[in-house]
Amino acid sequence: MSDAPLLSVKDLRVHFPIERGVFFRKEVGRVRAVDGVSFSVPRGETLGLVGESGCGKSTTARAIIRLVKPTSGSIGFRGKDLAAIGEQEMRRDVRRHVQMIFQDPYASLDPRMTVERLVAEPLVNYGVARGAALRDRVSELLELVGLSRRHLDRYPHEFSGGQRQRIGIARALALDPELVLCDEPVSALDVSIQAQVVNLLQDLQERLGLTYLFIAHDLAVVRHISDRVAVMYLGRIVELAPSDAIYAKPSHPYTQALLSAIPIPDPALQRARRRIALEGEIPSPTKEYKGCRFYDRCPVREERCRSEDPPLAEVRPGHAVACWVAAKTA
Repeated sequence: MSDAPLLSVKDLRVHFPIERGVFFRKEVGRVRAVDGVSFSVPRGETLGLVGESGCGKSTTARAIIRLVKPTSGSIGFRGKDLAAIGEQEMRRDVRRHVQMIFQDPYASLDPRMTVERLVAEPLVNYGVARGAALRDRVSELLELVGLSRRHLDRYPHEFSGGQRQRIGIARALALDPELVLCDEPVSALDVSIQAQVVNLLQDLQERLGLTYLFIAHDLAVVRHISDRVAVMYLGRIVELAPSDAIYAKPSHPYTQALLSAIPIPDPALQRARRRIALEGEIPSPTKEYKGCRFYDRCPVREERCRSEDPPLAEVRPGHAVACWVAAKTA
């Protein structure tokens, strides 16, 4: 595995304006969905991005692939800043190398198209194959994800949720991408099917040399697939560390609270553990914060946290935390 990052995100911000007025629209505020996110993903690695709903995980992925336009910051990929290049250059030089697996397999597949047309669409758009070669390539992709040639002429409604997600994975892999953004790819599936899809993604990574940004709110799933984990809260990354380290010794109070909520299959251990219940109001992404945005809910907050925003700083080798208290006690 190379140490050079395939993807490098620096100070990424995505703000959505709040406007009022019918004829004369006026901006009265902003939703700071992503507000200063920085991370890198080395080639061949899986970085898990976790956090509660609304923290900006999916918006981060959509900004990387330019489904939403970044407000500021840089997105380095193969020598280009994806936040600065034009749409034509993005489509011509980048999109075939960066693909996305969407959360909802029921919404991401056009119900009027057969499986063959769905998987073939990117190949046709980029002129990669046509005729018999196109059909053979689609069949090959379906077999790669555990389906078969006999599924070519079927429609999405004829498949289960897990099979639909496999079709979505096959479509994402059609152009041999280097980086795959997985936007909660198993959250809409039954628990028994989730493990199958996660194992498939791991197998494909080994066989094809893929790099993943894996977004999820299920910390157990993230632990299974990720090399490193980034914990996101209200548009910011608050902790970033190797997967084993973050589960064995979480440093940020928010990460500790998240991990305390994961059920343990052993009843005795489950009863003995201490559950951390967060109190206070969930803060608004429309508010501009001077200090730590976790301040109102933090059980270990200090007066400094109210007025000074803690940077994401390394407290142990490879383990970074955005917390004044954690930085002192590390």
